Amino acid sequence: MKTVYILFICLLIFSAAAQSKVFMKRDEALEQAFPGADRIDKREIFLTEKQAREIESLSRSGLSTRLYIVYEGFKGNTSLGYAIIDTHELRTKTETVMFVINPDGTLRQAEILAFFEPPEYMPGNNWIELFYGKSIRDSLKPGKDIPNITGATITSTSLAQTIRQVLAIVRVAIAGRGPVSDTED
Repeated sequence: MKTVYILFICLLIFSAAAQSKVFMKRDEALEQAFPGADRIDKREIFLTEKQAREIESLSRSGLSTRLYIVYEGFKGNTSLGYAIIDTHELRTKTETVMFVINPDGTLRQAEILAFFEPPEYMPGNNWIELFYGKSIRDSLKPGKDIPNITGATITSTSLAQTIRQVLAIVRVAIAGRGPVSDTED
């Protein structure tokens, strides 16, 4: 009986490990985010209380941290945009996603770098691309503005929430533009 139990535990561990997948490492992802960049600067951003409140208000969600690492790609002195790599928990495991934001504050790219939930919960590229070109001014709510992913509601909700947070972080803490007004273009 003890041998059967040990085999069962090993099978569970092996099964979970087989589903876990790292798709791309950070440096490779940053090269993909900023092709042809002369340099990619890395900086740590520690949000002030005021910035955190503004970001939470804009993104309509609570932040889990006030420390973020932001990468900015440059061609000469021209900014190519910003990348933030975020790791967050879904159900019981994590996903790591790189978000690339254009200098104008719109989402250019979102790449899943690692996904440790079952593969059937992972959103497809076609769904992720629905967010491209969107800014913090867009609602980005799954089931309303963006279709839900059948069978992966937690994943779609979490990814949409994180996209809103990242767009708000770039707006408030990097671009320094603060809250969105109704008179902006």
